[in-house]
Amino acid sequence: MPLSNPVFSELLLPTSFTHWHDESFVESGGQIKTDTNAGLAFGAEIYQNPAALNDSFSFRKLLAAGAYNLSVLTVLTSSVGKLKLEIDGNLAFDDMDVYSSSVVVNGILQRTITIPADGLHDFKFTVFAKNAASSNYYFSGRKISARKI
Repeated sequence: MPLSNPVFSELLLPTSFTHWHDESFVESGGQIKTDTNAGLAFGAEIYQNPAALNDSFSFRKLLAAGAYNLSVLTVLTSSVGKLKLEIDGNLAFDDMDVYSSSVVVNGILQRTITIPADGLHDFKFTVFAKNAASSNYYFSGRKISARKI
């Protein structure tokens, strides 16, 4: 719900967020699983298990309207899928390919997103496809963050 006073909206609403994937709500697919892994930033690998096409998870964030730099801390590897993001039911992007032929344990993928109005927003990530060279549909994420541009 938009705030009625634009002068105060920037002061009241966050202009950044950090979301930890183990706090995600599973929309469809397997449960969120956390494995300890000292080789990864923050010491954990967090993913839906078992992996499947159309696995999806969501979370909500209160944010000021505007353009944001979104960062996803993930593992890029040969058994992962492609992600799309919907914000409030509207497609933000559908081109985040997490595939890599060699493992990158602390990969950061970035996109620019737009928050259309001040207020509470629903973020829904879905594994909608996979790279032709990928062997599965995993998404191993730890931290999803954004900062207003």
